[in-house]
Amino acid sequence: MTAVLEGLSPWFVNKRLDPRDMRAGLAAAFAGGNDTAPGNLTREGGVLPGGGGSNGQLGVVQLDQPGMAVKAIAGQVVIPVAGELGYVGTLPTSGTLDIAPADQTNPRIDLVIARVVDSAEDTGDRKFTVEVVKGVAAATPQEPSLSGINCEVLSAVRVNAGATSITAANLTDRRRFTRAPGGIRLSYNDNNRRGGGAGDFRYDLNTRELSVDATGNGDWSVAASAAGWKSWAAVLKSESDGSTVNLGSGGSVNAKYQVIGKMLTIRMLFRWGSGSYYAAPGNIYTELPSGFTNGAVHQKISCSLWVPGGPSNNRGDYIGQCLVWENSRRLSPMFPASPSDCRQNYYRITAAVGSPGSGVPTIPSGYPEGGNIAIWGVIELP
Repeated sequence: MTAVLEGLSPWFVNKRLDPRDMRAGLAAAFAGGNDTAPGNLTREGGVLPGGGGSNGQLGVVQLDQPGMAVKAIAGQVVIPVAGELGYVGTLPTSGTLDIAPADQTNPRIDLVIARVVDSAEDTGDRKFTVEVVKGVAAATPQEPSLSGINCEVLSAVRVNAGATSITAANLTDRRRFTRAPGGIRLSYNDNNRRGGGAGDFRYDLNTRELSVDATGNGDWSVAASAAGWKSWAAVLKSESDGSTVNLGSGGSVNAKYQVIGKMLTIRMLFRWGSGSYYAAPGNIYTELPSGFTNGAVHQKISCSLWVPGGPSNNRGDYIGQCLVWENSRRLSPMFPASPSDCRQNYYRITAAVGSPGSGVPTIPSGYPEGGNIAIWGVIELP
């Protein structure tokens, strides 16, 4: 019966370490990868963060004088290799990589990669390189295969037909980032990548949002945002035909939202301008920002309507509630029928074409429009 399981030596033996011992020591400084196999010690691959944008570590940029070459910025990268934990590769100084001449008929896609070759695992020398893998020119070009290559992709280079230079417009940053154990991962082009485990965090450099992977299976939700409010093009529509409500000359819409976790906060202001207005008969509605849908239970948030003209003829301010329909993006404002009737019904400007006094709220000989309508509140997302 085995009573002791021997691991890799953490000690110097005759003033040296076995290569795998050394890799194990270096790997401990970096986050583990997400792998469902128990006991898998493979590290999370990626570039070590540093600098800014494409000019950060191992970024690939155009030359100062563009030609058929690109510049790779100095930096470090962790390259996971099955059964070998991970390799730390270092490009100590920035350098130039040549791009093969363009095809005269079709474009192609090349990949700039950071690669490790170890004769203990691969055929060839033990080395770390940053190199170009040439693609195949085609009418619809595909990226070259990296099968059997231990690497991290740094950039995709589109070589257009007949091109004589490579510019920033031809480069797509493909770097992933790694971090220390427990650190926050920087992310901006790998949002489908799972966390290193349940409770892992990432910071999206594009959206400026901090997200948490609740399960470790890529179930990301926003925990905090440095981006503040986001805008979207909201419109008021009629249920009868889906047409947009005419807000008149100078009319405006200000619609913003923010997401924290499963809570969506919205605020919308529709302001009528001057001139002739028009809305098709029927109830009026608007919608949540694209990409958001309410769950299986309807919710209610706040709304208000101001009809200019003063208290006479029922004109003035109305406070209502806005129904967020279940399994839908639709928002339906509701208002009292009149100052003397608090029963609420769906907002409509008219019940029939050319039929004043038939809207909700009721404006005798007129229509409930011309001022502004506001909608605001917090919605729990599914």
